[in-house]
Amino acid sequence: MKHKLAQVSMNGRMAYTIMCVEAFLVNQYPDRDWRLIAKKMWAATTINWGDWPDIYCLFIPDLLLQYDDYDPKEFMPFMTLHEFHLVRHLYAGITEGREDDPKDVLNFMLNKPFEMAMVYEGTGIGDGHESFEIIDEAEQVLLEHNISLPDHNLVKFSPASEFNGWGYKFDGTHLSIILNK
Repeated sequence: MKHKLAQVSMNGRMAYTIMCVEAFLVNQYPDRDWRLIAKKMWAATTINWGDWPDIYCLFIPDLLLQYDDYDPKEFMPFMTLHEFHLVRHLYAGITEGREDDPKDVLNFMLNKPFEMAMVYEGTGIGDGHESFEIIDEAEQVLLEHNISLPDHNLVKFSPASEFNGWGYKFDGTHLSIILNK
């Protein structure tokens, strides 16, 4: 059976993955301000996937929470001292940043866009089955938490026929439920 996003570009699949993460964030932690994290995630639809992971990975709990103090050599130019403290406070009490631990659901979900970019680093897309596995894992978390899946039709504007399957860059923030509220 074909995946529902089989005809959607990789950039569109990334956007859908981010939509899943956002649905999780606003449903599980509605009182937290996720705008900075959303901005960093959505940059993936406008920045080359070879560069975006270097920026975003600093904001993932399993990397960020390894540091008690801000180290400019580690974080500049992608994360400021203010952002460092803001994000550490954002994660306080809801994640320990346990890498590859599905029980640390927040860290697990925030890693999904990063995994989407990294699985294809320096490779061709092929049939894209790895991206479908990542999407399916994100959707499974939503279903386990009784969260409605995002509308996958919203990313069909970016077809797999564009740019060798990668799709053209686009500003995905118009799809954001965090940045558009």
